[in-house]
Amino acid sequence: MYNTPHKKIYIKKHNNSSIRHNMYSCTHNSNRRKTHLNNSNPKIEVKNGIISSKENEEYINKKIDEFSKYRIKDFSSKYTFFFPGQGEQFVTMGLDTYNTCKEAKDIYDRASKILGYNLMDVIKNGPVEKLKDSEIAQPSIYTVSIAAFERLKHENNNIVKNLNLCMGYSLGEYAALTVAGALPFEEGVYLTKQRGMSMQKCAELYKMTTVAVVGLTLDTIHKLIEDVNKEMNDDILIVSYMTDKKFGLCGKTESMDYLNTLAKEKYKAIFTKKLQISGAFHSAYMFPAKEALEKVLKEINFKKLNVPALSNVDGYAYTDSSIIKQLLLLQLTSPIKIYKCLDTILKNGYETGYELGPGTINANLLRDVSKKKKTAIPFI
Repeated sequence: MYNTPHKKIYIKKHNNSSIRHNMYSCTHNSNRRKTHLNNSNPKIEVKNGIISSKENEEYINKKIDEFSKYRIKDFSSKYTFFFPGQGEQFVTMGLDTYNTCKEAKDIYDRASKILGYNLMDVIKNGPVEKLKDSEIAQPSIYTVSIAAFERLKHENNNIVKNLNLCMGYSLGEYAALTVAGALPFEEGVYLTKQRGMSMQKCAELYKMTTVAVVGLTLDTIHKLIEDVNKEMNDDILIVSYMTDKKFGLCGKTESMDYLNTLAKEKYKAIFTKKLQISGAFHSAYMFPAKEALEKVLKEINFKKLNVPALSNVDGYAYTDSSIIKQLLLLQLTSPIKIYKCLDTILKNGYETGYELGPGTINANLLRDVSKKKKTAIPFI
């Protein structure tokens, strides 16, 4: 339960399943796996509303201040692995790797046991609307990313051995934590499924649209939001800071339609695009999902990271497993600072890296932030 000066927000989750913790990397033989995570399906009940964007910002800033003592300052980003988030999914993603790499196929088979359905069958046949559902999209993208990592180990193990840093875009943080050694694979599948389920429920409760706006500075974005809020009586939120001129904004569908027009006609935005996500992710509208995610996270035994991972919440690197759960919880309702993550990478000696999973969101943004001097190699 989270208390604000005006209201209380909480949810109930009914779930009789439990997780036993075992210590293993994502490469161990599947015969040693425990399959007790299968088919858990908690019911989510939201009671009450959400907090305002101002209250959410105050809460986020307070938590970020608390996390500052855990930040890692001395690290290298020379070889960095990147992991995509929701919205990058597509039908048949990862199919070639599934068909040609035994180790990767094992990853999909293990994920299917946890999910209770044939994951590759869903990925291969779609339809795309099914893959947009967060409950399916999130464990799917996570699994495709880890399968790509297994293939990379098989084909180019030297760069895997030299890995210095991991960074994920939103959902991609979970794959980053698995590759960094903190989150065992089976638990990651279970966790992303439950995260997706709770976020999907919020999306159904609050019908919101997210639009990417390109070509406007942050000051201009604030003016755009002010104009839309005044005209539409809304509370438009910035949910992602991708570069210094690329932002994700979220609000009611009719407000975002107006924002889309105003951004291009009045403020001369270069480009706008409605994103393939099903709700107001990384905003106060996700508070009803927070308690469900917190309960699931309590069941997971995170280990100390072998290499640092960047947090989308503040763009800093962490290795202490004791703070990871809190960072993942805050990420749910906090706008993600991708621009700051990429800037941190560029300032710490980045030379090359791979984007493991569907799409090229991180590689494209890295190229933008570095003024076309750096990018990452897409690998799926």
